[in-house]
Amino acid sequence: MVRRELLPIQGSSEITTAYLSQQERYYQLLVPEALEMMHGIADGAATELSASAFPRELSHFHKILMINSYYGLKGKPPVSSTAELASTDDDIHCCSGAVILGPATRDGKAIHVSSEDQHFFPQEYLVTFIANPTAPRAHRYTVTDSAGEIGSEHAQNDRGVTVSGYAGGSLGILGPTFDAPFTGYRRPGLDWQLGNFYAAAFASSARHAVELLTVGRPEYRVKSGHKIVIGKCTRGVNWVVSDRHEAFVVESIPADQNGMARYAIRVPGEMGEKGNHFVVSTNNVEAKDSYNEDNLHDAAHPMSQHGNGAQNPTHFGLNGTGTRFWTLMTLIQQNYGQITVEMVQEWRRSHFLYDVSGTRHDYIEVGGNRIPVHLVPDTANLCRHSSGPAGVDTNVGINTYVSLSVADDLTSFRTKGRPCEWNGPWDRLSLQNPPRLN
Repeated sequence: MVRRELLPIQGSSEITTAYLSQQERYYQLLVPEALEMMHGIADGAATELSASAFPRELSHFHKILMINSYYGLKGKPPVSSTAELASTDDDIHCCSGAVILGPATRDGKAIHVSSEDQHFFPQEYLVTFIANPTAPRAHRYTVTDSAGEIGSEHAQNDRGVTVSGYAGGSLGILGPTFDAPFTGYRRPGLDWQLGNFYAAAFASSARHAVELLTVGRPEYRVKSGHKIVIGKCTRGVNWVVSDRHEAFVVESIPADQNGMARYAIRVPGEMGEKGNHFVVSTNNVEAKDSYNEDNLHDAAHPMSQHGNGAQNPTHFGLNGTGTRFWTLMTLIQQNYGQITVEMVQEWRRSHFLYDVSGTRHDYIEVGGNRIPVHLVPDTANLCRHSSGPAGVDTNVGINTYVSLSVADDLTSFRTKGRPCEWNGPWDRLSLQNPPRLN
């Protein structure tokens, strides 16, 4: 399935293999343990991989690496040696999440919630597992992901570090060229799901996770010559990181208008968060500054210029990712100090949205008709629904999922599919007690 989806984009197996080889070399420098784990999966799944529809076009290892690189492979390969800004005609992204720290919750325990809301191949084969690494500096972690992936949209480790990842910025990003290092999103870098693996498997705190996702280990910087980690997810990636007491958003792009990779670190309070005890992230970038590829702080280049929630607005002065961002911001502000796990789970079932002023909207006028906002294609609420036409739910039974983790309890809750279609308690898994799903 992944092969059939990606081949029309890449054009040939040779182009796909060249991309994967680039990624393999990058991960050998950044996090070689990721490649070791993928080799193990490839060996263990050799019988099944040999039975695939394309058994000889890629090695078993490269098939697993392809699954872990599928989002980067959704970006079109270079067409010329001339650097040009990438087009912005992608499908709408609807992932979203937040960290609500103890002072904002009723029981004083931090809540980290996120969703993976894209309907594409790998989510047809979701699995949940606990990894027990033997590497001395690694941590036990749990993740829900696609079979063959080693990390995905949301993971938690036994130190209470939780990390979730989303497609990030999309504007003012340089497209790829034929010339090495294949400028922009075609260059080697860290995709969002492997970033979740990297942070969850090796970070002992949220601050440590931020370090890994922005500048990497010292040996990476020495061997690669890079001073920062090149964040990708095709054009940009956000990682939301938390532990029991702190929360951060890492925003990154592989190449700005001048071909320079950048990252920013956003902390609670920078977007006006009440009490400075929560952060929100969707598929947009909001930081008011950035760090360049030399790891120098650059106050004159805000990350927000690369795709914030108000750029190219569709309704209420916001775009689709912006409506999700401000809906989560408003719900947390309104319920600050009284927020519970059950309340956040209920938010994920909601079909309304809030704008920047805090005004709630349940309907939008479309072609003279009053349409519920969750059935308007160019808006996005916290439960994934219509992609068009207006008034029609085109995502019934969609294979998305939502995750929620409580660091103090080392517990994660998950749904498969939209929360509004989920019946009964969410699946629950604990790293503190013998693992169980209910």
